[in-house]
Amino acid sequence: VVFRTRDGGNSWEAISPDLTRESWEMPPSVGIYAPLDPEKGKHRGVVYALAPSPKDGNLIWAGTDDGLIHVTRDGGKTWKDVTPKALTPWSKVSQLEASRFDASVAYAAINRFRLDDIRPHAYRTRDGGATWEEIVRGIPEGCVVNAVREDPKRKGLLFASTERGVYVSFDDGERWQSLRLNLPASSVRAG
Repeated sequence: VVFRTRDGGNSWEAISPDLTRESWEMPPSVGIYAPLDPEKGKHRGVVYALAPSPKDGNLIWAGTDDGLIHVTRDGGKTWKDVTPKALTPWSKVSQLEASRFDASVAYAAINRFRLDDIRPHAYRTRDGGATWEEIVRGIPEGCVVNAVREDPKRKGLLFASTERGVYVSFDDGERWQSLRLNLPASSVRAG
């Protein structure tokens, strides 16, 4: 669930229901560990990423480590599942970014290591989560995307941190290019 404080952290209140999957099948990648799961795949997810909108104080995006994205437009009174159709259980929403320029735009970085998938996955919505499109053209295979961040001053300028370095897009994620230059390949986790 998502919690809110109105007194600097002295007290907290839940502002969402459970936003994770109720259950799912264990993927083959879990292998020999599947029988050791006492919950048998039920109630294992957590809210892993939050993105409050800089444009609207009542708009919050929430992503889980079991592959769901929800949004609230009324400060947590109601939540809507806006998960991209391509996301499956065991996909981790590793980071969300609410646009500074348009309240209906958000970006999601997806990590699918637990599914033995090391391809890059990042999504963009321009209609408040009704539809999503994958935006990874130019990010090579093996570059798992850890975060997508929007430049605070220049609309359409995005940065993606990956398991092998940082990428930049000058056209809102349509095409990416490496910023690595002569830096060694390294995992970048923040945007």
